Amino acid sequence: MVLSHDFLDVMAWDVVVCAVLLAIGSLRLRYNSKTACFDESDSNLRLGFAIAGIAAGFFLFISGLVIIFFWPFAALSSGVYNVLFGGIATVGGLLFMTGSVVIATNVDCRPITYFAFVAGLYALVDSYAIMRYGLTSSPIVSTLGYLGFAAPAILSVPATHLADKRWRYLFAIFAFLFVAVWLIEAATFTIAHLQP
Repeated sequence: MVLSHDFLDVMAWDVVVCAVLLAIGSLRLRYNSKTACFDESDSNLRLGFAIAGIAAGFFLFISGLVIIFFWPFAALSSGVYNVLFGGIATVGGLLFMTGSVVIATNVDCRPITYFAFVAGLYALVDSYAIMRYGLTSSPIVSTLGYLGFAAPAILSVPATHLADKRWRYLFAIFAFLFVAVWLIEAATFTIAHLQP
Protein backbone atom coordinates (compact mmCIF):
# COMPACT_ATOMS: atom_id res chain seq x y z
CA MET A 1 0.00 0.00 0.00
CA VAL A 2 1.38 3.37 -0.99
CA LEU A 3 -0.15 6.42 0.59
CA SER A 4 -0.69 9.53 -1.46
CA HIS A 5 1.40 12.58 -0.75
CA ASP A 6 -1.80 14.31 0.33
CA PHE A 7 -2.05 11.93 3.29
CA LEU A 8 1.28 13.15 4.66
CA ASP A 9 0.42 16.77 3.92
CA VAL A 10 -2.86 16.56 5.80
CA MET A 11 -1.15 14.77 8.68
CA ALA A 12 1.50 17.51 8.91
CA TRP A 13 -1.13 20.25 8.81
CA ASP A 14 -3.05 18.39 11.52
CA VAL A 15 0.06 18.59 13.70
CA VAL A 16 -0.03 22.36 13.07
CA VAL A 17 -3.66 22.41 14.24
CA CYS A 18 -2.71 20.51 17.41
CA ALA A 19 0.20 22.88 18.04
CA VAL A 20 -1.99 25.96 17.53
CA LEU A 21 -4.61 24.62 19.95
CA LEU A 22 -1.91 23.86 22.50
CA ALA A 23 -0.25 27.27 22.16
CA ILE A 24 -3.41 29.37 22.23
CA GLY A 25 -4.98 27.18 24.91
CA SER A 26 -1.92 27.64 27.11
CA LEU A 27 -2.62 31.36 27.13
CA ARG A 28 -6.42 31.46 27.02
CA LEU A 29 -7.34 28.76 29.54
CA ARG A 30 -6.72 29.90 33.11
CA TYR A 31 -4.98 27.15 35.06
CA ASN A 32 -5.05 26.97 38.87
CA SER A 33 -1.93 25.24 40.20
CA LYS A 34 -3.57 24.67 43.62
CA THR A 35 -6.44 22.61 42.25
CA ALA A 36 -4.56 21.40 39.13
CA CYS A 37 -7.70 22.28 37.16
CA PHE A 38 -8.84 25.11 34.94
CA ASP A 39 -11.01 28.03 36.01
CA GLU A 40 -14.66 26.95 35.99
CA SER A 41 -15.73 30.24 34.40
CA ASP A 42 -13.94 29.09 31.23
CA SER A 43 -16.18 26.04 30.76
CA ASN A 44 -17.51 27.07 27.34
CA LEU A 45 -14.03 27.92 26.08
CA ARG A 46 -12.64 24.70 27.57
CA LEU A 47 -15.24 22.63 25.75
CA GLY A 48 -14.48 24.40 22.48
CA PHE A 49 -10.77 23.66 22.81
CA ALA A 50 -11.52 20.09 23.88
CA ILE A 51 -13.79 19.33 20.93
CA ALA A 52 -11.27 20.75 18.46
CA GLY A 53 -8.47 18.88 20.23
CA ILE A 54 -10.29 15.56 20.17
CA ALA A 55 -10.97 15.94 16.43
CA ALA A 56 -7.35 16.89 15.61
CA GLY A 57 -5.92 14.25 17.95
CA PHE A 58 -8.20 11.56 16.52
CA PHE A 59 -7.04 12.22 12.96
CA LEU A 60 -3.40 12.16 14.03
CA PHE A 61 -3.93 8.95 16.01
CA ILE A 62 -5.66 7.21 13.08
CA SER A 63 -2.97 8.45 10.67
CA GLY A 64 -0.28 6.98 12.89
CA LEU A 65 -2.10 3.66 13.13
CA VAL A 66 -2.46 3.49 9.34
CA ILE A 67 1.28 4.00 8.98
CA ILE A 68 2.07 1.41 11.66
CA PHE A 69 -0.29 -1.28 10.38
CA PHE A 70 0.19 -0.88 6.65
CA TRP A 71 3.90 0.00 6.51
CA PRO A 72 3.47 2.22 3.45
CA PHE A 73 7.08 3.47 3.47
CA ALA A 74 8.74 0.04 3.65
CA ALA A 75 9.78 0.23 0.00
CA LEU A 76 11.60 3.51 0.67
CA SER A 77 13.48 2.60 3.80
CA SER A 78 12.94 -0.92 5.08
CA GLY A 79 10.38 0.53 7.45
CA VAL A 80 12.43 3.28 9.11
CA TYR A 81 9.97 6.01 8.13
CA ASN A 82 7.03 3.91 9.30
CA VAL A 83 8.60 3.83 12.76
CA LEU A 84 9.60 7.51 12.59
CA PHE A 85 6.24 8.89 11.45
CA GLY A 86 3.73 6.27 12.59
CA GLY A 87 4.85 5.83 16.18
CA ILE A 88 5.04 9.47 17.18
CA ALA A 89 1.82 10.32 15.31
CA THR A 90 -0.04 7.57 17.16
CA VAL A 91 1.34 8.56 20.57
CA GLY A 92 0.89 12.28 19.85
CA GLY A 93 -2.70 11.81 18.69
CA LEU A 94 -3.55 9.67 21.69
CA LEU A 95 -1.94 12.23 24.00
CA PHE A 96 -3.83 15.08 22.38
CA MET A 97 -7.19 13.26 22.57
CA THR A 98 -6.61 12.28 26.20
CA GLY A 99 -5.48 15.79 27.13
CA SER A 100 -8.59 17.18 25.45
CA VAL A 101 -10.82 14.89 27.51
CA VAL A 102 -9.01 16.10 30.64
CA ILE A 103 -9.67 19.71 29.60
CA ALA A 104 -13.34 18.97 28.84
CA THR A 105 -13.97 17.22 32.15
CA ASN A 106 -11.72 19.62 34.09
CA VAL A 107 -10.15 16.95 36.25
CA ASP A 108 -6.64 17.10 37.70
CA CYS A 109 -4.45 17.53 34.62
CA ARG A 110 -1.15 16.57 36.25
CA PRO A 111 -1.40 12.81 35.44
CA ILE A 112 -1.68 13.51 31.71
CA THR A 113 1.61 15.41 31.93
CA TYR A 114 3.41 12.18 32.84
CA PHE A 115 2.15 10.72 29.57
CA ALA A 116 3.26 13.93 27.82
CA PHE A 117 6.70 13.72 29.43
CA VAL A 118 7.28 10.19 28.12
CA ALA A 119 5.96 11.18 24.67
CA GLY A 120 8.43 14.08 24.76
CA LEU A 121 11.26 11.68 25.52
CA TYR A 122 10.14 9.55 22.57
CA ALA A 123 10.29 12.64 20.34
CA LEU A 124 13.79 13.42 21.64
CA VAL A 125 14.95 9.93 20.66
CA ASP A 126 13.39 10.38 17.22
CA SER A 127 15.11 13.78 16.91
CA TYR A 128 18.45 12.21 17.67
CA ALA A 129 17.86 9.47 15.09
CA ILE A 130 16.84 11.99 12.41
CA MET A 131 20.10 13.89 12.83
CA ARG A 132 22.35 10.88 13.36
CA TYR A 133 21.11 8.98 10.32
CA GLY A 134 20.15 11.95 8.12
CA LEU A 135 16.54 10.85 7.91
CA THR A 136 14.04 12.83 5.82
CA SER A 137 14.88 15.20 2.97
CA SER A 138 15.47 18.07 5.41
CA PRO A 139 16.84 16.57 8.64
CA ILE A 140 17.36 19.90 10.41
CA VAL A 141 13.77 21.04 9.90
CA SER A 142 12.46 17.59 10.85
CA THR A 143 14.62 17.50 13.97
CA LEU A 144 13.32 20.93 14.96
CA GLY A 145 9.77 19.67 14.35
CA TYR A 146 10.24 16.75 16.71
CA LEU A 147 12.02 18.96 19.27
CA GLY A 148 9.13 21.42 18.90
CA PHE A 149 6.81 18.67 20.13
CA ALA A 150 9.24 17.37 22.77
CA ALA A 151 9.87 20.68 24.56
CA PRO A 152 6.28 21.56 25.56
CA ALA A 153 5.54 17.89 26.28
CA ILE A 154 8.40 17.73 28.77
CA LEU A 155 7.74 21.23 30.15
CA SER A 156 4.11 20.30 30.84
CA VAL A 157 5.24 18.64 34.09
CA PRO A 158 6.77 21.69 35.78
CA ALA A 159 4.14 23.96 34.18
CA THR A 160 1.34 22.08 35.95
CA HIS A 161 3.10 20.98 39.14
CA LEU A 162 4.79 24.22 40.19
CA ALA A 163 3.02 27.40 41.26
CA ASP A 164 5.62 29.63 39.56
CA LYS A 165 3.89 31.07 36.48
CA ARG A 166 7.20 31.41 34.68
CA TRP A 167 7.03 27.67 33.92
CA ARG A 168 3.66 28.15 32.23
CA TYR A 169 5.03 31.09 30.22
CA LEU A 170 8.03 29.00 29.18
CA PHE A 171 5.62 26.21 28.20
CA ALA A 172 3.61 28.71 26.12
CA ILE A 173 6.76 30.04 24.40
CA PHE A 174 7.80 26.53 23.40
CA ALA A 175 4.24 25.72 22.32
CA PHE A 176 4.35 28.70 19.93
CA LEU A 177 7.76 27.54 18.66
CA PHE A 178 6.10 24.15 18.07
CA VAL A 179 3.55 25.97 15.89
CA ALA A 180 6.23 27.87 13.96
CA VAL A 181 8.41 24.88 13.18
CA TRP A 182 5.47 22.70 12.11
CA LEU A 183 4.14 25.46 9.87
CA ILE A 184 7.50 25.32 8.10
CA GLU A 185 7.47 21.50 8.04
CA ALA A 186 3.89 21.28 6.70
CA ALA A 187 4.49 23.98 4.10
CA THR A 188 7.69 22.18 3.02
CA PHE A 189 5.76 18.93 2.58
CA THR A 190 2.98 20.56 0.59
CA ILE A 191 5.26 22.62 -1.67
CA ALA A 192 7.44 19.58 -2.42
CA HIS A 193 4.39 17.43 -3.17
CA LEU A 194 2.82 20.06 -5.45
CA GLN A 195 5.92 20.35 -7.60
CA PRO A 196 4.94 19.29 -11.13
